[in-house]
Amino acid sequence: MKYQILSVILIIALIFSGCSHTSELSGEYLPENETDVSYSVFYYIHADSDYLYHDPDGQPIWENSKVLATALEVAEQADSGEVFIYHQRPGKKMLGLFPRRNSRLFHYRNGQLHSRVRYRHPDKKEAFLATEAQLVNQYRTKNRTDNHQNYFLYFGHEIPSVNGTGYHRSMPDIDVNTAAFANGIQNFLLSDEDRFGLVLLSTCNNGTPAMAELLIPFTKVMLASPQNLHLSHFDSGKMDLLEREPGISPLQLGYSMAEQTYQRLDANVHTTITLALYDLKHVQGYIHALTSLTAANRAPDRSVQFQDNVDCAELSNLDPERYHKGVKTWYKPARFGRQSGQLTHSGWGCKPEVK
Repeated sequence: MKYQILSVILIIALIFSGCSHTSELSGEYLPENETDVSYSVFYYIHADSDYLYHDPDGQPIWENSKVLATALEVAEQADSGEVFIYHQRPGKKMLGLFPRRNSRLFHYRNGQLHSRVRYRHPDKKEAFLATEAQLVNQYRTKNRTDNHQNYFLYFGHEIPSVNGTGYHRSMPDIDVNTAAFANGIQNFLLSDEDRFGLVLLSTCNNGTPAMAELLIPFTKVMLASPQNLHLSHFDSGKMDLLEREPGISPLQLGYSMAEQTYQRLDANVHTTITLALYDLKHVQGYIHALTSLTAANRAPDRSVQFQDNVDCAELSNLDPERYHKGVKTWYKPARFGRQSGQLTHSGWGCKPEVK
């Protein structure tokens, strides 16, 4: 009898897990309503790690739930756009044996839910963002306006420059690093001629010369924090400006998101606030020289890699006046502590000098 019960359990598990790494749920999209999309927005919300924090009222917030809620609101208002929302959640197994499709993709087109997809990563050592890029190519529309724009919004922990294994708690062998990120988002573009209008890095310590240099081939504007980003997220509600102000430039859009985020943080936190908007067209002229100057301070040791950045202007071999073009900074020093006396910030983050 126990073998019969076990057989039934195994059959049920196989039905629910299946061989495919994706499972499409029902959508609400009406194909006859489709029009050419003016823009595509890609949200990647990483939740396969420790993302518990408390809001100003002391309420616990899990898995970037506020970020996800805002992304869904943006998608529902995107009447002339297409929005992909990836909620990358911890991988789990049914009965400890069968991998479950625990991550979610929400795909909206013209403000309507087109598909809800449960997915997992079939290769636990695959390139970063490989599965997500494959899903984009499977579900995206080819009907685009001539002035179509792309936007990539990443929410997660700091993306390390090297030694990125262990970033995903349930898939520790996937190497997540800055080069892998740049290569990964390239695969979301429809052609080699395409670029993102804006890449948002809602992480700590990724507003760096090295990250900017890696992203210059793929985006016009980068929005990031050069240092610790308290509560670990930018506000993305201003993405609705793509509907309210058609034709808004990526630089104006990034400015609006940074301004909204700064106002929220200014009202709620007493730690250092550092946000920066990079116009990479202007940064391109000096970024290689800046990256070379700061490269000497990079260390392969993992503990150093995850130390909080300092202002690159503090480095002994750097003249910050030569490297400010194209950078707009929102900065407020901490109310107390070592950084309370630092009144300005260059907008560039670097790891502390190696002594």
